[in-house]
Amino acid sequence: MKAFARTDIGKIRPINEDSFYLPAPGERFCAVADGMGGHNAGEIASAMAIQVFAEGMRKSGLSAEAAMKSAVEQANLAIYTAAQKTPAQRGMGTTFTAFCEEGGVAHIAHVGDSRAYLIRNGAIVRVTTDHTLVEEMVLKGMITLQEARVHPRRNYITRSLGTADHVEVDLLSIELCRGDLFLLCSDGLSGAVEERELLKCAICSKDYAQRLEDMVSIALKRGGHDNITAILIACEEVCE
Repeated sequence: MKAFARTDIGKIRPINEDSFYLPAPGERFCAVADGMGGHNAGEIASAMAIQVFAEGMRKSGLSAEAAMKSAVEQANLAIYTAAQKTPAQRGMGTTFTAFCEEGGVAHIAHVGDSRAYLIRNGAIVRVTTDHTLVEEMVLKGMITLQEARVHPRRNYITRSLGTADHVEVDLLSIELCRGDLFLLCSDGLSGAVEERELLKCAICSKDYAQRLEDMVSIALKRGGHDNITAILIACEEVCE
């Protein structure tokens, strides 16, 4: 696998509360975290989540899925514990979405509203479910996807890392095919750029870094209202 990342502070926020991790040599995992806007020290929470997760993955001798679950839970507890000790950080939290390849299978761990998309055979599919109030409303048929994009409570997150001492982690596994692309991103990208536009950028003939640059440019042209972070993962060596 090859992984590329791009992050941008955007045009409104005073700091970038997003964090990401790209694989070191020999590693096959990466992650995106979005410190929760409106909470204290969101940038600390996202950075801590990335650090603790990566350390947990390196030290684990478990299968990819079990290692990811354990590492995310460790990150959650670390953030929660730090927040309890420091009044200025009380209530800090972060979203978290991670990818790990093992034996031709993509494993994804997910909490919050950062997303993972699979791009395969000229189509894009969101493989994670947002842990938000509006996503619950969509699933119940109360509002449409189009209404969810502009709903006044679209940023209300129902599950995150660090806001409680325990967190439920969504885990999923996908058999890989040669040429698969995965896109992990914070809502600064997914909230501003439509899926068809992400797909167009992802499958163009440009190099992977430029494809990410094009995605972020669209979000910035539409106001850059949030921090923007994305990782593009190319699964080139996987056999059919």
